[in-house]
Amino acid sequence: MSTATERARQQPPKQRRGGFLSLLVTEFRLLRREPMILFWALIFPVGLLVVLGSSTGNKARAAFGGLSFIVVYTPVLMTFTLTLLSLSAMPATLASYRDKGYLKRLSTTPVGAPRLLAAQLTLMFGLAGSVVVLIMLVSHFAYNVPLPSQFGGFILAMLLTMSAMAALGLLVASLASSQRVAGAIGGILFFPLMFFAGLWVPQQAMGPTLRSISQYTPLGAAVPAITNSDFGQWAGTNHLIVLAAYTLVLLRIATRFFRWE
Repeated sequence: MSTATERARQQPPKQRRGGFLSLLVTEFRLLRREPMILFWALIFPVGLLVVLGSSTGNKARAAFGGLSFIVVYTPVLMTFTLTLLSLSAMPATLASYRDKGYLKRLSTTPVGAPRLLAAQLTLMFGLAGSVVVLIMLVSHFAYNVPLPSQFGGFILAMLLTMSAMAALGLLVASLASSQRVAGAIGGILFFPLMFFAGLWVPQQAMGPTLRSISQYTPLGAAVPAITNSDFGQWAGTNHLIVLAAYTLVLLRIATRFFRWE
């Protein structure tokens, strides 16, 4: 074993953490060069929340199970952000890095390709979490949407939703041969996922069969889990099991087929 290799392996933990932080900052700067992704994932959901809240008010509707329009759509907009970041930003970036040979070259450096993957996941979780909190606060203070009174269930539901969508994003990145293919696959998956989340037709307005099907999809399980926690109820064991199952299965498949080159 060479002296240089021994020195790299004996690198102090503080220095390794500093290297990861620098990598995280670099990835964030690169993401800032993609204004359309930032607009649709970070700005558009909050803007749409304001438009919907201002135009529909907070009147309860029988068609929505006695809930107001804005209460129904707030968790849907939260999942909108998670889905775009998971299926558009992360897979396209990783596929591009693989296509250009960055992942292969990084695997031979002290930075390491897995650390880049960890930086991408950290960035996605951080941005998605920030927008979710912003949507939650704006909807509460501007339109009287209740804050999650079952806070533990809400946190668990959000973490499992983020994990399931991140695992799906990694699966897309593992199968896509290029950035363009990753974007195409992500776009194809986005619409059915958001349909079952209730973006176009709220789950409360779906027929019984379609509603049952939706709750076995990742976002279709996430939305009622978040809604339940807003009103002091447990997120729903079945919903959480569905999200955990998607996380484990998709992550297992993604790690099986993920290619560094």
